[in-house]
Amino acid sequence: MDIGPVIAKRYRIKQEIGSGGMGVVWLAHDEHLGRDVALKTMNVAPGLTENQRARDAERFQREARAAARLDHAGIATVYDLGEEKGTRYLVMQYVTGIDLDDRIAEQERLTIAETASVGVQIASVLGSVHARDVVHRDLKGRNVIIRTDGVVKVLDFGVAAFLDPDTARLTTTGERPGSLECMAPEQVKCTQVDHRTDLYALGCLLHKMLVGEPVFEHRSELMLPGLILDQPPTPLRELRPDTPSDLEILVLQLLSKNPRDRPAHAGEVWQRLAPWLPPRGDPAAALTPWAEVDPLRPFRHPMGPDARPVRAWANTRRPGQRG
Repeated sequence: MDIGPVIAKRYRIKQEIGSGGMGVVWLAHDEHLGRDVALKTMNVAPGLTENQRARDAERFQREARAAARLDHAGIATVYDLGEEKGTRYLVMQYVTGIDLDDRIAEQERLTIAETASVGVQIASVLGSVHARDVVHRDLKGRNVIIRTDGVVKVLDFGVAAFLDPDTARLTTTGERPGSLECMAPEQVKCTQVDHRTDLYALGCLLHKMLVGEPVFEHRSELMLPGLILDQPPTPLRELRPDTPSDLEILVLQLLSKNPRDRPAHAGEVWQRLAPWLPPRGDPAAALTPWAEVDPLRPFRHPMGPDARPVRAWANTRRPGQRG
């Protein structure tokens, strides 16, 4: 897709950082404000009539504006939207950190406290957006970024995740999103989805954080839909005996085949994960620089000052100052 090196005489494309069925995400530099941004260009389905293209363009604009109204610390902020050479684009906050899949690969599995710390932050985001009739529908490890200070950001709400109040159905732009690894049974069957679809995906992430492996795996991806629909998930304590029984029950409920058997809302998940959050730390330790991603930090040192990694800390030391 040739969109040129500079979009809207403002956003200079630096490199591609992600792609999928719905579009491509680029790292770009906003030359007006001097900051890096994530710029997402949207694919246009082939064979559409002019009326269909116009309707999709209108929907894209309406839903991008809805995304821009989402306000939560765990969501990447939407900055701008527009069209360049027939390609629609969305400009968002560029979030740096490590994605959850990479974190799990590094650690093999997360501690109970780390899992709870990441899980409650995701649940907080979902609770906020679900209250605004937004369903993510593609929650997965690659869409969850853990910053160095431990703050979790849920990415890629995109422009295809909004409940249309006129039809009570999800509007769509481009391909249906959803990763098989975290896809709920109702998505596999192409039936109605709602906020409980995201809760199933959260259950998949909690399972993977705790045991290091997806809920369902098979050498052939073609077999996964059948497993999702028919095979019960393995209880966590069979895979990780130190898992608290209440946590195992929560994850099994989140992974229920029938959405009605899952927790009622993300707030309930948040509440049930909260007992495993780390205790508040010594305030003096909040001033200690660190070098690694720490999902526990937002709970041990909430609103801690100078929340930055050791290299940034070192750059601010005055000559002769001792660490």
